[in-house]
Amino acid sequence: MKLSDMPLSKRIKYILDYYKLVLFIIALFLYILCYIGWRYATRQDIILYGSLVNVRIEEKTRKFFTDFPQSETFHELFPEASGRSAVSLSENLFLTSDTASDYHEYVYASRLKILASIEAEKLDLVIGDAEAMDAFAGQGFLMPLDGLFEGNDIIEKHLVQGTVILEDNHIEVLLDEDVPYHSVTKEETTSIDVTDLDCFIPYREGEKVYLGIIANTDRLDAARAFTESLFEEHP
Repeated sequence: MKLSDMPLSKRIKYILDYYKLVLFIIALFLYILCYIGWRYATRQDIILYGSLVNVRIEEKTRKFFTDFPQSETFHELFPEASGRSAVSLSENLFLTSDTASDYHEYVYASRLKILASIEAEKLDLVIGDAEAMDAFAGQGFLMPLDGLFEGNDIIEKHLVQGTVILEDNHIEVLLDEDVPYHSVTKEETTSIDVTDLDCFIPYREGEKVYLGIIANTDRLDAARAFTESLFEEHP
């Protein structure tokens, strides 16, 4: 019997039986083609990576994060930037030594994510409370800010010093609790007090909020421009 003489149901069954592999390959090809097209159409060029630690963001400030890559300030600094530029913001990260805290169970996962981001050079700015910033500064993750905002009187008035651990014996202490802890530290300007900008809300009421730049960032110009714009937009 010819294919044209078969009932519709038998035609479909015949095609599926004899052309199953061909149809599968065509469907797979179309899926891959559509996926590549979708990825290209929705692709974003990340110009800055930020993280919020122990704080959450005001909705008005979220719009500032979204709009910054399209701002005049950004395009004056990076005229070659594409229209798909965006700021990546990681939220709901927690660093606390308080075992009674509601957020203590998230500390381990947060620490892993932060360390992985720094190692991959996908973290440029961190915004957090005093405990979070002390943790970053103590590990040498924050860039010294002396001279970075020279001439910007407003930001220079908000610079804050932190204790940086140059070396310590924390591994020995972990291996033997009888070993006394000791460290070599120094004070450096490692963060900016952004509490008065009313852009971020600490999870612990009454805490101050700070901004720091990660030491190994390769997007320093964008981080500096973003910080200056933040103070200009939220005086």
